[in-house]
Amino acid sequence: MAINMKEFLEDAQAGRAKALEIAQKEGLTPEEAAQRTRVFDMTADIVSKLNKQRTGGKHFSIKETIMTPDVVDLVPRIIESKMIEAEDTQSVISPFFTKIQAGQTSGTVVVPIIGELQAHEVAEGGAYNDEAVEINTMEYSSIEIRPKKIGLKVTLSEEVIMDSYWDIMEANLSRIGGAMARYKDEWCAREFSEHGHTVFNNALAAQQPDAATTGLGEDAMPNGTLSVEDFMSMCLTLMANDKTPTDVIMHPLCWLVFARNAMVGQGLTFGAMGAMNVHPFGTTQGTGGFAGLSNNMGPQKFVLNEAQAAFNLPMPINVILSPRVKFNKANKTFDMYVIDRNNIGAIVQREDLSVEKWTNPETDIRIIKAKERYGIGIMDNGKGIAVAKNISALPSYPRPSVVRVQEA
Repeated sequence: MAINMKEFLEDAQAGRAKALEIAQKEGLTPEEAAQRTRVFDMTADIVSKLNKQRTGGKHFSIKETIMTPDVVDLVPRIIESKMIEAEDTQSVISPFFTKIQAGQTSGTVVVPIIGELQAHEVAEGGAYNDEAVEINTMEYSSIEIRPKKIGLKVTLSEEVIMDSYWDIMEANLSRIGGAMARYKDEWCAREFSEHGHTVFNNALAAQQPDAATTGLGEDAMPNGTLSVEDFMSMCLTLMANDKTPTDVIMHPLCWLVFARNAMVGQGLTFGAMGAMNVHPFGTTQGTGGFAGLSNNMGPQKFVLNEAQAAFNLPMPINVILSPRVKFNKANKTFDMYVIDRNNIGAIVQREDLSVEKWTNPETDIRIIKAKERYGIGIMDNGKGIAVAKNISALPSYPRPSVVRVQEA
């Protein structure tokens, strides 16, 4: 069981102070006292360097650490904690899922579906209305989640480890944790696409025209893009399922679709997109502005980040960008999701992220293996996830005005 890196450092400092106090009571020499506190100094040095901190204490190489019997047993736990922290830090989608510790149970974990409950007014002296999870109206009353084993293996030569430093080891461990986080986010995004409530799917436009989005191209013909009305339809779909839209998740390269949308982005220059720094009055720089004001507010600057862009959306919602979301680079199509973060799904954790290492003495190769076992499932039949599939990553234009001519 891995513990927090801060706890390692606090335990090492507390143990060093206690060992030093005992050494002073026993009347040991400074050299003997330093030998007593060497283990705690070494542990504190490892933890601080893995957290990119600089302490004024003693410094030790990797070779010294693994050659110290009292410390070498703590190294796997420290490494596990560092990889778990790196995984948690780099995870974007998986934190929305409820984590369930399964333990050593059977191969499949059954999780009851949790629907929405309704509160009722109770009359004075009256009985409370019975309220049950809407199991009877669902096709399935539970979901089965089968945990799978996910992992990777890194091979290092003995010379690299012996001649290396903990700072370099920290970079390698962070990349291992990041790789595990990327796979978990990719799995979560696949579950969104497969089991979420599909509102639009342009791949079915030929068979079901209502499944297509209504975005228009420059020629006022449908081009498979997402219009503002489509985005609002996704939000309203969640509301119709008694959910509250809180976040929109998409690929970073696809966010430009909204920036290029003439209604949301106003050609990259409206509201949150940095209008006052591009052309304040919607005209060409150098020409006169409203009431004779200058149309040049300084150097042109285009501002586009999640917090500022969310201000300009038609719904108060958070924008989350993740490269793990499905994006077809060949066809330039993508999936996007509007979710209620309070009712997404569950991650059944059978085994937390752990590390194993062994050495091949024939080739002096040291192998580090990281693994964890978990399964992912979507709650409430995907009602908390509105999905738009196969959206074209092209600019969307407003619908042209209708002009009716009546002959006299």
